[in-house]
Amino acid sequence: MPGSSDAELIASVGDNNAFGELYQRHVDDVLRYFVRRTGCAQTSADLTAETFAAALVSRRRFRDTGAPGRAWLFKIAQRQLARFVRTEVVSERARRRVGMQRLVLGEDDLDRVERLVDFESLGEAVRAAVGGLPSSQSDALLLRVGDGLSYREVAARLGCSEGAARVRVSRGLSALADELGAW
Repeated sequence: MPGSSDAELIASVGDNNAFGELYQRHVDDVLRYFVRRTGCAQTSADLTAETFAAALVSRRRFRDTGAPGRAWLFKIAQRQLARFVRTEVVSERARRRVGMQRLVLGEDDLDRVERLVDFESLGEAVRAAVGGLPSSQSDALLLRVGDGLSYREVAARLGCSEGAARVRVSRGLSALADELGAW
């Protein structure tokens, strides 16, 4: 198993040890991916668990196209993040389907997550990326994400429709994701 490719580990449907090997290889990278995008250790741990639960459930549908198996896993991670951003609530369905309990991080776990990510340089990168957005997007994004206002409240503050506020936030998030994607 240690010499197996990610694709081989994913395709080993009946072998939970193979999936465990895949998990061990990529759990830190997936966790880092979510921490850099959410800034919240607990949410990142939840999304990481959901990603691996979804991967476990859907691995029967995996087709080895020659692309790295890691790409398949990160596509699942992207979808989990998109769903989280849309609903603002981490779903527990994927964890329940495979019998996983909600992970509650202790102080040592939170310290480990913080060591994985350089928050100071991440903050600088986010500030620079937000500063490079058009003001309509950065203002909407800061009100929605930074201040936690509802779209209705964002629209009222910016003097636009709720739909326009959603579009501004969405475009701002997309631009930030493009700018910070390599982070």
